[in-house]
Formats: sequence, C-alpha cells, structure tokens
Amino acid sequence: MHVIEDEIERFNDENNDNKNLHTRITSSEQDFSFLNISLQIKRSVHYDTDSITNHEYQPLRLISGIEQSSIDYVLRRRYIAHWGLPEWLGDNHFLLQKHRPPTNSVRECLISIASIHSETINIWTHLIGTFCISVTYILFFLDNYQQMDIFDIISFSIFFISAILCLTFSTLLHIFINYSPSVLVTVSKLDYMGRLTRQTRCILFYLGINILIFGSMIPVIHYLFYCYFQLKTIYISILFVLSIASIIGTSSAACSKPRCRPFKAILFIALGLYGVVPATHACILHGLSRMFEMGFLYLCIMAVTYIAGGIIYAIRIPERYFPGRFDVVGQSHQILHISVIAAVYLHFYGICCLFHNIIRTEQCIMPIKLKLGITDLSISS
Repeated sequence: MHVIEDEIERFNDENNDNKNLHTRITSSEQDFSFLNISLQIKRSVHYDTDSITNHEYQPLRLISGIEQSSIDYVLRRRYIAHWGLPEWLGDNHFLLQKHRPPTNSVRECLISIASIHSETINIWTHLIGTFCISVTYILFFLDNYQQMDIFDIISFSIFFISAILCLTFSTLLHIFINYSPSVLVTVSKLDYMGRLTRQTRCILFYLGINILIFGSMIPVIHYLFYCYFQLKTIYISILFVLSIASIIGTSSAACSKPRCRPFKAILFIALGLYGVVPATHACILHGLSRMFEMGFLYLCIMAVTYIAGGIIYAIRIPERYFPGRFDVVGQSHQILHISVIAAVYLHFYGICCLFHNIIRTEQCIMPIKLKLGITDLSISS
C-alpha cells in the first residue's frame, strides 16, 4: 500500500510541475491565440496568361476556335520563313521570308489578299489581268459586232473566255495555296489545264494552261485557213483531242505516279508545240510575206514571250542568284505572270490583224502561185 501511495504522490507532483512550466511559458503578456485559428488564407500564385490568350502568340493551327478571321489580326500577324513551311508549301527554297503559314480558314486566305507577303504580286497580277481582259472582251465586241459573223464571235469568245479562265484559276491557286494540302492539289490542277510543276501543285494549274492553249489556237486556225474548211476541221479536231488527252494525263489519279511523269510531259509539250504545224502549213500556203502582213509577227513574238517566261520560271531567275532579295517583288513566278498577260495581248492583237485582213479584203485568202518556168503551180489544199 505504501508503495502505491508513493507512486500516486509522485504522479501528482509531476502534473503540478507541468502546469507551472506551461504558466511560465504562456504568460498573460503574450498572445498565442493565432495558434487556435485555422489556416484559411491560401497562397495565390499569379501566372502570366497573356501568351496563352493573346492571338499573336499562338500558332496559326491552334487558333481555329478563336477570332482568327478578324481583318486586323490577319493583316498584322507575322509571316514565317521558308524553313518553317511544310513540305507541300516549300516549292521555291530561294524565297526565304514573308511566307503565309498553313491555315484552314477561307476567310483568312481572302483577307490576306490585302497584306504584303510572297504571294501578293502573284495574286494581283492575274487578278488585275483577269479584269483587264474582261473589259477588253466587252469593248472589242461593242466596237466590232456589226462586222462579225457567228464564226468570228465564237472564235474570239473562245479565246477571251479561255484567257479569263486561265488567269482566274491562277489567281485562285495563289489565294488558297496555303489552305491545306488537299486544296492545293485541287487548285493546282485547275491552273495547269494553265504549266508543268511538281505533282502536289498540278490540278487548277494544269487545267488553266490547257484551256488557254486550246482557246488561243482556235481563232488562229480559223483565220489562217478561212477558206479551207477541211483543213480547218482537221487541225481543230487534232487540237481538241490533244487538249483532252493533256487534261486527262495531267490531272487523273492513274497518271499521278512518278513513272507517268515523262508521259505527261510529252503530252503537254506536244500540245504546246502543236501550233507550229498549222502555222508552218499556213506559211507554205500563203507565203511568208503575206503572213507577216496579216500579223503573223505578233504571234511569233507571243510565242517567244511565253517560252521566255516559262524558262525564267523553270530556272528560278533572279532569286536563284540572290536568295532572299526577291521574296516579295521581282521573283520568277511574277515574271511568268507578267509574261502570260503580255503574251495574251500580243496574241489578241495578232488575231485582230488576221480578222481585219479578212474584213478588208472581203474575200477568202487565196493561195499564192509559184511560177516555175512555163507551168504555174498553185499550192492549195
């Protein structure tokens, strides 16, 4: 019992000592009430979200759900260098800056017409060219429709419409070239049926040139063989077949494989050089001097202009020798566009000379006679 009582007293003494110690630590002069208050204040961390919410900091592909189509944004946004372009857009590696990045916005592509980039001059040259040729078409018929028969109207209409379609397809190509790879393939095909280029840029591009070649040759054949219906029919039929074959060959999926590329090139070259055949025949038929009197010289200059523009475009002059200096103005594609417009007007003037020669003589162009000794040999069909 004594042992138990001693333990109880010792325990009580320890409790008293603890109370005294607590009293000494927590004096009345000190306030530790804040220890009894639960921590309700949360730490707030501020993050700079401007780079996330601001359109200018976002990649073009990630802002489809935002107001990316505003005119002010499209005109002010930065363009990218050639190394940042995907493979389907990096056609000319000599143009280093001011490229439009890929986008899936039709509205943004249209708004970009008013901004300065690597395709601006390409768009506006053929856009203005389309307008000028359309006005020329209207004014020409207003001045000459009284002295034109139905065949004259058809011939000139085919020429003007083919030129307008070619330039329109080319304009659409350069406006929507950065929309998406599938749209690029489509508009490129429509433009070649207006030049020969890489497969991904080959469908509005192919259709336009083929139409322009076909439409340009129709009035020439019509007037060079004005009194030779059979010859005219044969040449136009061959031209029609070559044009259809070239369109199919350059745009069909079956001919899109690399092994078919030589075949497509042969078709296109055959269509382009086909005009030499009726022109040579006409020179033999009418005589070279009379051909130049009828405006054949302008048709020759037109052909040289087309060829020169194509060569400049193919070998990338002048940007090949001065990379980065012609990113906006002066590049080879722009020279090609100007060459096409100049060639169209040279061609128009040439067929106008042929037309007015028919009107002035008011008769068929008769074949010349070659006098060889006593016998007169008439060269005719």
